[in-house]
Amino acid sequence: MSSRAEADAAVVGSGLAALVVALELRRRGGSVAVIDPGRGNAPRGLGLVALGFGQPYSVTVRRLGRPAAQLLWAAGAENHLRLRALLDEAGRDCGYRPHGSFLLAEARDEARDLAESEDLLQEDGFQGEFLDHYMLETRFDVPGFAGAYWAAADADLDPARLHALVAGAARAAGVSFATGPLRALQSDTAGVVIETDAGTLRAGALVVATDGPVTPLLPELAPLLRPVSLRLLRATAVAGSLLPFAARAAGGRVAWQEREGRLEVVEAGADSDAARRVAGRLPIAPGSLDEIAPATEEAWDGLPVVGRLPGRPVALVAGLLPSPASLAFAAARWVSDALRTGSDPTPAPLQATRAAAPGPV
Repeated sequence: MSSRAEADAAVVGSGLAALVVALELRRRGGSVAVIDPGRGNAPRGLGLVALGFGQPYSVTVRRLGRPAAQLLWAAGAENHLRLRALLDEAGRDCGYRPHGSFLLAEARDEARDLAESEDLLQEDGFQGEFLDHYMLETRFDVPGFAGAYWAAADADLDPARLHALVAGAARAAGVSFATGPLRALQSDTAGVVIETDAGTLRAGALVVATDGPVTPLLPELAPLLRPVSLRLLRATAVAGSLLPFAARAAGGRVAWQEREGRLEVVEAGADSDAARRVAGRLPIAPGSLDEIAPATEEAWDGLPVVGRLPGRPVALVAGLLPSPASLAFAAARWVSDALRTGSDPTPAPLQATRAAAPGPV
C-alpha cells in the first residue's frame, strides 16, 4: 500500500476469515485491500468444519427456539458446501477428511442433552448418533466422558494448508496486502479511512474480520464483546484412547484435532483449566505439552458475531475461534451481500446488532 491509496473495499485482519472475505469481495468485482494489523500470518484455531457451535442442539433449541437453531445448523451446512466448492475448484484437498466429528459430554446432564439432541437433529435433517459412556469405552477405548454425539456431516482438514490456499487464491485474484499497526479508523455513510504506518487507505466499504480484539477498532461493540484468551496446547500424541476424528467438549469451549501424531487442543474462553483438563484425558507424550494464549474477544452469548453495522458501510466477522473454518465461508457471503445490497442475510442470532446477553448461551 502506498502512502495514499484507494480501494473499493478494505478488510482488516490476518486470519482465515479475513482471507475468505477478501476473496469473496474481489470475485464480486472492484478492488480489495487487506490490512494485517501485525498479528502474524500463522493460522489460529483448528481445521474443524462443524455445523454447530460446540453446544448440544437441544440446548440451542431451548435458549433460542427451534427455528433459530435450524438456521444456525443450516448456516454450517452452507459454509461446508462453499468450502468444498473452493477445494474442488483449486484441485487441492488440504487434508480434508469427511468423517464427522464428536461432541463429548464431561457430565451426565450434558450427556442427556446430547441424547435429546439426536432425535431433534434427525427430525430437522441433520444426521448423527448418540454414544453413551459404555459405547465410547468399548468402541473407541475412550474413558472419562459421560457420553458423546457423532455429527455425521462434520469434517476436518489441515488449517495451515487451507490458510495458504485461500491466501494464494486471494493474491491471484488481485487482492492487495499491507502489514502494520492501525493508527486510526474512521467511517461514515460515504466510506472509511484507515491510517497505518504505511499511509492512508480510503475505501468504500470495510470488513473487520480479525481473530484478535475487535473493540479497539469498533468501540461501540464493547457491550456485546468481552476479552478472552485463545489457549492453544500442542502435544505429541501416543498410542492410546484417542478418538479417530476431531472432537469438541459439549461445554462449547474446548476442541481438539490430531494430525500425523501431533495433537492440538484449543480453548476459547476464560477457564484456563478446561483445555488442560481435557488434554489430561488424552494420550500424550510426557513433557511434550506447549501452550500459547493470544488475546481475542467473544460475544457474551458465546456465538460468533457477523454482519453489517447500522448507518455505514462497515461489517464484522468475529468470534469464529476455535474453529474458523466452520463459518468463515458462509460469513463471507453474508457480509458481502450486506455491503452490496444493504440487506443483511446473516441469521439473527449471529448478527452484530443483537443485544448483549447477561451470560453464556
